[in-house]
Amino acid sequence: MDQQLICELNLALIPETELASRHIAFSKQMAGRYRPVIQLNGVTPRVAFTPHVTLYQVPVQARDLPGLRAALLDVAAKAPSLSLSATEYRSNQDEGSFEVRYAAAARLMELQDDTIAAVNPLRGDLLLERDPAGRPLSERIDEPGLAGDNIRRTGFDAVGDPAQGGLFYPHVTINWFEPGTSVELNAADWPSLSHFDGRFVALGIFLLGPYGTCAQRLAALYFES
Repeated sequence: MDQQLICELNLALIPETELASRHIAFSKQMAGRYRPVIQLNGVTPRVAFTPHVTLYQVPVQARDLPGLRAALLDVAAKAPSLSLSATEYRSNQDEGSFEVRYAAAARLMELQDDTIAAVNPLRGDLLLERDPAGRPLSERIDEPGLAGDNIRRTGFDAVGDPAQGGLFYPHVTINWFEPGTSVELNAADWPSLSHFDGRFVALGIFLLGPYGTCAQRLAALYFES
């Protein structure tokens, strides 16, 4: 049987190096306090757990990768770099995730829409094996409500402007801890949220790693300066 090679991808914003270094330093700080499953450890290496803001997680056939890159190159060429403001720290104790949330800027919402419009036709009826929390997408395809609608339409749940009821809450995941880890939020020795304000300068094409991470960079498509 001829079985096509499938690549699961994370299409994500890449922060400027200085900002990424601040994310990585905070991840290391938090890993010293809580037992980490995932810790950020690089932005310039091709293979690393790198800081990012996910726009779209999607499977495509390997033969479609050149077409995907060409489509996203066109998207990136028309988009300016994004300056995003951090708004809150957020922890999900059940899943073990800890993140810095960012404001849902209008241009960021448009960029997600453009990215999905360019890539979703290449997906066909493929689904990711699992979402970042480890739940099989094949079991979520019949889920009621907006998340299920998004999965059926795009293969991804976190879509749409939250100001209009959507589910795309931009964030950089700082660490994944053991499920059930209770993180004391806004500890006295944490940086101010403005420490994580900054520019996101490229659209990255990454191989999707465990817990929705960006594990290997295939391409960085830079925005207009």
